[in-house]
Amino acid sequence: MSKKKTLFGVLLIIAALIIMTLPVSEADAASSASDFVMEGSTLVKYQGTDRDVSVPNAVEIIGKSAFEENTNIERVTLPNTVKSIEAYAFWGCDNLDTVILGRGLTEVGDYAFAGCGGLKQMAIPANVVSIGIQAFGDCVNMTDISIPAETLYIHKTAFDGCAKLTIHCEAGTAADTFAESFYEKQKEMAEYEDISDYQPSDSEQESKPDEPEATPTPDDEPEPTPTPEEVNLPESILGSTSIVGNRAFVFLETDEMKVIETTPEPDENDISREESLENIVAIGEAESIPKYTLVDGKIVADQAYYRNSQLGEITLPEGIEEIGQFSFARSSVTGITLPEGVTKIGYGAFYHCDSLEEVELPESVMSVEPRAFDYTAWVENFKSSGEDFLISGGVLIAYAGHDNTVAVPGGVRVIAAEAFSGHEEIISVRLPDSVCVIGEAAFEDCTGLKRINLGEGVEQIKDRAFSGCNALEVINLPESVKLTGLQAFGNTEVIYNGSMPEESYEDTATRLSNEKFRNPKREEVSPGVTILGISPSTARLEGASAQYTLFIEQQEDKSVLETAWSRALGSSIPENMTVYDLRMTDSSDIPIIKLGHSGLTVVIPVPENLAGQELKMVTLDRNGQLEAIAVERVSLEGKEAFCFRTTFLSSFGVYGTGSAQPEVLREINMNFGSMSSAPEKKNNTFFIAKAIIGTAFVFTGITIIWFDKRRKKLSHH
Repeated sequence: MSKKKTLFGVLLIIAALIIMTLPVSEADAASSASDFVMEGSTLVKYQGTDRDVSVPNAVEIIGKSAFEENTNIERVTLPNTVKSIEAYAFWGCDNLDTVILGRGLTEVGDYAFAGCGGLKQMAIPANVVSIGIQAFGDCVNMTDISIPAETLYIHKTAFDGCAKLTIHCEAGTAADTFAESFYEKQKEMAEYEDISDYQPSDSEQESKPDEPEATPTPDDEPEPTPTPEEVNLPESILGSTSIVGNRAFVFLETDEMKVIETTPEPDENDISREESLENIVAIGEAESIPKYTLVDGKIVADQAYYRNSQLGEITLPEGIEEIGQFSFARSSVTGITLPEGVTKIGYGAFYHCDSLEEVELPESVMSVEPRAFDYTAWVENFKSSGEDFLISGGVLIAYAGHDNTVAVPGGVRVIAAEAFSGHEEIISVRLPDSVCVIGEAAFEDCTGLKRINLGEGVEQIKDRAFSGCNALEVINLPESVKLTGLQAFGNTEVIYNGSMPEESYEDTATRLSNEKFRNPKREEVSPGVTILGISPSTARLEGASAQYTLFIEQQEDKSVLETAWSRALGSSIPENMTVYDLRMTDSSDIPIIKLGHSGLTVVIPVPENLAGQELKMVTLDRNGQLEAIAVERVSLEGKEAFCFRTTFLSSFGVYGTGSAQPEVLREINMNFGSMSSAPEKKNNTFFIAKAIIGTAFVFTGITIIWFDKRRKKLSHH
């Protein structure tokens, strides 16, 4: 009996040691049932703080927004019992990088994993039948997904914003058909990033994020674009055809074929300076500040006439120098005549203008950016004409030949972006001496190209011009070359017959999503944002996949913002405005300007002269036009700071209204700047419980052994 008691005491001590060394994950799993809020078999909300979450077997449905914006979770495992993941279930889980889906899953709902910037790979189980609207939208770091043959429905927006994604599937399946169209759509990434209400076709309306249930059908028709008389100018000056800055906009009406000048006149559609100044009261909202389709008589603004269905033949006035990005994209324009003096046609400027049949370019054009005329009737008709070259104003827009040897006609000055891209049959190319610019990706992926004669007049060879021309072993640069772009020659050996050209880069390389264009050095560092300049400051980049450096500098020169403010509001900037310049780079040192849907949230100390005041903030768009931006007063390291989110890096101005604000401010932690995982939060209840139980077992075991030894000693005496 004595031996049994001693053995029992020893066993209690051993049990205590086992309990006190239980792994945290096992204990957490055993004690976290209260973290899951259930309604029947539906997981309504996860309210725990674990990084590795295993959903209980009782769950059959992951409910709407169940894990939404949970920044702690890194890994989630769903049991085989889960049949459906509803809308927004994991929306905005920034640090979620691993998802294991159970075999019972049949449906991935609308926006289910949208904005999960940490996700890189995913395997869809065989039972999944459908993948909903933007189910993986803006998973900007996702590189691979496997979709089974059983998946029959994939919404066309399911992977919008996944610029790096490769879809793995069986040939001939619904996923294979989807993948083919998706890869074409990947080429439209800039449009998707730039256009807030982006729709891939004119025949379908996309559901808005707050209406995921309204799955669109092919029969849904968009709302008609209002005519100029219907436009409410104080709220939507940009894009109207009745006011374009301080210049007349001249175009031809298609019905009467007569020239109409739409110079603003003082009628009910006009907006006076007094009216615009009144609107500044609500300057926290972007629609409060007017914008113009024609900026300072020189630039047709980005997206100025995007999807405008009221356009016909257009003749632009003298003085214009630049056609902005997507300025006429997807509009009804049928013909365009550009005046002498236009030097640049921006990215996607006339993209998908399906009715655009006539284009006249002036001899002043020196740059035609990618996709400027893609899917226009002008280019599509040319492709079926039997001609080899589409040339206007000395610009070679497109090539449709099939010969192994290509001789570009004399008189061509500019090879437009992507003009020969992907023509694998070309072996030899000769350019005339008249060519001075070879555009971005002009000969990219001409894999059969072995010989190129650049002529004697080429001055600039832009980004990726000969990238992917793997058969081209050597290229001779004439003395005339002054500028060469990023990855202009791929892996080809370059012989310089003159001095070394200066390096340049194009706007496409400044987009965050085009990391491969910048080709940054690969570094083993945690992803996030390092701040240089004003301290203490912090920043967070949504979906960061690398380490970025953000430079924050206070600017004494306020002239650029003053010009924009005066143009929009007809007054001087507030005297107490402080102006900041924000610049961001990765290890390539190329400035990153457009962030797409990966917003950058920045926190900067409030200037002393603005302490305690209500703050307002403005910035500039790519064309130098004024925009309002939301701003919040917060606390950073116990000091007053201001916090804002932006998707475009430029000059920013912050000023105070003079009115005092409450001093209770939201605290921002300095770890806010890192996109690495949140610190592990200990389950204190578990630690306390196992400590108490373990201690009790040890105490009981020792007590039993001591009393048994004591009894033996007393009985011996």
